[in-house]
Amino acid sequence: MNWLKFEGCEILKPEKKENLAAKQKYTVIVRRNKQINKVNIVILAVGLLLTFSNYEDIGGQIILLGVIILSYTLGSNFIARAGMRKRK
Repeated sequence: MNWLKFEGCEILKPEKKENLAAKQKYTVIVRRNKQINKVNIVILAVGLLLTFSNYEDIGGQIILLGVIILSYTLGSNFIARAGMRKRK
């Protein structure tokens, strides 16, 4: 598996290797979701700005897009966290 970036992994037990790989996957997912959430805040702000600027149709759709993105990131964080708990 290409997730392992450790020197001397040959001496680790296979279970420890799997746990380290799962932890690295989790941290990659969480880091990616943090970046997505930063962009999502901008999307929601633009949607609110358009809604208050009398463009309710476009603003409502952009807000809906932001809510969908937020639910995706929350769901993927939840699934990743559940996978880590299952490992322990």
